[in-house]
Amino acid sequence: MNLRSVAPTIGAVVCLLLAGVVFAPALLITAPDVGVAAYYAAGPLGVSIVGVLALLNIVVFLAGAQERSDPQTLAGVALVSALAMVLFSLLWALSIDSTLLFSFPAEYAWIENHRWIVVTGASIAAVTAGSYARAVLR
Repeated sequence: MNLRSVAPTIGAVVCLLLAGVVFAPALLITAPDVGVAAYYAAGPLGVSIVGVLALLNIVVFLAGAQERSDPQTLAGVALVSALAMVLFSLLWALSIDSTLLFSFPAEYAWIENHRWIVVTGASIAAVTAGSYARAVLR
């Protein structure tokens, strides 16, 4: 298996899934007067930055897979932004007020685990970016 060509493809897929997970509550929660905006804005920076970085990393990983730019630069950008996603998602997940988290209607009970899914997705993206960087720098 050629990790140099497989890792960026897997990274792009992981980041696409992560962006979908980050923005899922905004698309799926349709009840009026529910704190979706407050949920996204929780913590110092909110979680939208993780979704934006995930979308950026899709482009970076695909450029790496297609060898459109310098592989070392792309691997560095992917790794740094993936680590930033992990840190931002952890900061956000730990900053959410439990009152806000449990204020959603019962049909949206999945929101209680959403923050940990985001952190896990960001961590998987970071592992993939690390694997890509390691493969490129060898």
